Formats: sequence, C-alpha cells, structure tokens
Amino acid sequence: MKRSNLQTISILTAILFLSTIKNSYSQWTIAGSVTGLGASPSVSVVDQNNVWVSGGVNVPVVFRTTNGGTNWLSVPTTGISLEQWCVWAVDANTAYVGNGGGAGGAGGNASFYKTTDAGTTWTTVGSTGGSGGFFNGIVFSKTMPSFGIAQSDPPGGVGSPYYVSVTTNGGVNWTVTNPPGVAGTASAANSVVVIDNLYYGFGLNAAPGRVYYTTNGGTSWNTGSLGITSTNGFTSGYAMSDDKLTGIAALEASLPNISRTTNGGATWTPVNVGANFTGYCTCKWIEGTNTCYISANVGSAGVVKKSTDRGLTWTTMTTSGLTAVNHMEFKRVGTNVYGYAVLTNGAILKLVDVVTDVTPVNSFVPTEFSLAQNYPNPFNPSTTINFSIPTSSEVSLKVYDALGKEVASLVNEFKNAGNYSVNFVAASSLTSGVYYYTISAGNFTATKKLMLVK
Repeated sequence: MKRSNLQTISILTAILFLSTIKNSYSQWTIAGSVTGLGASPSVSVVDQNNVWVSGGVNVPVVFRTTNGGTNWLSVPTTGISLEQWCVWAVDANTAYVGNGGGAGGAGGNASFYKTTDAGTTWTTVGSTGGSGGFFNGIVFSKTMPSFGIAQSDPPGGVGSPYYVSVTTNGGVNWTVTNPPGVAGTASAANSVVVIDNLYYGFGLNAAPGRVYYTTNGGTSWNTGSLGITSTNGFTSGYAMSDDKLTGIAALEASLPNISRTTNGGATWTPVNVGANFTGYCTCKWIEGTNTCYISANVGSAGVVKKSTDRGLTWTTMTTSGLTAVNHMEFKRVGTNVYGYAVLTNGAILKLVDVVTDVTPVNSFVPTEFSLAQNYPNPFNPSTTINFSIPTSSEVSLKVYDALGKEVASLVNEFKNAGNYSVNFVAASSLTSGVYYYTISAGNFTATKKLMLVK
C-alpha cells in the first residue's frame, strides 16, 4: 500500500514537473524596457540573444541587446533622421531601419538605412522621393535570406504606384520596383510579408480590409479582400505559411475577428479568436511549421494568442500582466522559437517556445529551377547556398576559383523535387577573393559569384 502511494506520488510529481517545463516554454516574460521609442515601436530578432528595437518621436531611437534582454544598449543614430517605423536586424552589428518621410510619420521623401557596425555609421540605402513615402517594413525571407524587400507607401500619394526595393544578394544591391497603385489606399506599417523571391506582399490601409501581394516576383499584383470589418480598413496584421497558401490577417480594430486564407490570399474566411482580445493587431507565422501568433493591445488574460493548427483555433498566452503590444517578431532555431514583443510604453516581452511540427525544408515543391545568392556574402568561413528543383534530377553543385579550378563539391547526387539548403565551409587553404558556384540539374545550369574575406 505504501509502495503504491509512493508510486502515485512519483507519477503526480513527474506530471507536475513536465507541466512546469511545458509552461516555461509557452508564456511571455518581461525582458527589460527602453525609453523614447514612441507609440509605434518595432522589433527584429536575430536569435535568442541578439534583438533590435526602433522607434522615436520625431527623432530616431534604436536599441539592441546581445544578451537576451538582460541589458539594452543605445545604438548611435548619427546619419539617420526622424522616428523609425520599421527595423530588420541581420546580426549583432548589422541592421536596417526605415523612417516615415516626415515628423510623426506624415510622409515625404522617406529613407531606409543600414549599419554594419552597430550604429557607429549609417548609410542611406534608398529614398523614395516624392511627398508620400513612408517605410512600412524591411523584411528578408526566413527560408531564402538572400532575398528581401523594403516597402513604402506611394511616393506620389494615395492611389499612385508603391515603392518596393528588392535585394537578391543579402542587401549588397537593391533594385526599386513600383507595383501599381490601388485607388484610395496607401499601405500599413509592419504588415509586410516575404516568403521568397516569388511571394511577397503587404497590407493596405483603407476599407475594405485588403492585402496586396505578388506570387510571381512582382510581374503582377493581386488584391485579396479579408471579408471582415472594423472602424477602418487598416490591415495591421498579415502572415503567410511557407506553402504560400495558408495565411492569416487582421485589421487594426477587427479583433477578436481575424481572417484566414487557404488559397494564397485570393479568398478569406473570418475566424473568431476568442473574447477579451481587442485593439491593434500584428500576426506572425513560424516558418516551416503550422504555428502562428497574433498580438493585441488589450486582453484580460494576455495579449498574445497562439495557434498550432494553421490559424483555425487559438489559445491565450500570458504576458506577465502587460498589455499594449505594438509589434512582435520571432526566430526559430530547430524546434525552439524565440519571440520578442515591444509595447507602446517601451517594455519588452520575451518568449521561449517549442514547436513540434517542423516541416522539412523541401516539403513544398517549387514551380521552377532556381539558384539563390549565397548568404552571407562576403563570408568567412561559412555561407549558405539555397537552390530549388521542381522535378527530381541529378544535381551537381560545385565551387570554383577565379581560374576555373574546382575547390569544393557540395552536391553530386540524385535529388527529389524540392527546396534545398547547403552550407559551404571554405577550407583553411583558400585565400580571400572571388569564387564561383555552379549548379547543374536536368537542363538547368546557373552560376553565381561569392566572396571570401578573411
């Protein structure tokens, strides 16, 4: 009898311990605070330790942490102007920020900037011209990090063509494109989505609530109406799965109602995420999983919700009693997810979560052959090369020096159709300089340049 009781106690203790571990990976904790960010701060997550936040009130304010929020370091802002409405961080020293074109985000000749030395120096990457520019987001693909966009309101004013600057080589070069304008609309801050070099888009800012996206790399653009209403049509939240089919979106004041698509954004169906959850909303999808998150300004139990079934059902996450989340971002490392959220009062929340539904990188079959620019580039000593093959093929991927001598064979085998990522670690015998990598798959061949800097 005593043994039976001891077994029961042991089992209950184990259950309680496992439950405690589970909860420790599923709730938000306070990770410090910063000052001067203003009412519309943004956050970008490099990894569990390196995070950047930006904002300001008529002047730029940028902070970063290199130790998971234990300390927040003020980043010098000489060389940038106005408050910053978006941020994207590449590593502990490299980040992009974009302004709103005028004081208070009034619009104007908006600019976005880059630093590679933690703010000691900033360079202007691009400016919109005109009188209506406002950078809503600088976003790089999580699965194709060499590709990214910087998106602005129409420089010529509401209804005129948008400003989208595109990089295909990790930010080394940028090319400006001008998607057609949508009558009566600009676009919405921090609603920019980038899946890869073919699918990207952003939320619009006038009723009815809509998203604006391309599925063919900007050749054509589509408008998807969300089918939900609010006091305005500002699409503050927009997120898509890697399959480019399933997504969620919400308006600034539509909560607890959001909208969900299963056909890439063409049509949307309303979903109620539960009571006591209202106000400004942001949406994020964890790449390679069925997991997504939404945030709100107000929630009696917490201001972040999580779905593990692609946005169908939602559970509330506690947020340490804090409310008024303005923006959040996540980084997945294996099955761990590291999230940070910045509040309108400058407080910062942190999440360490676990996902169990990680999908292999090549699970979504591409529609065309492609070889991506390596990232990072320049590199030392390792860099990542992504490629896609729409049909199963014998694949060869090799690296050559400037004289055409083979220095590495990365792939030389039969591959099923899919998307692949290969890591190239330069041998210690290789010297700094320009190298070339070439893929051959079926009838497809392509060559790109990479640079080793020691």
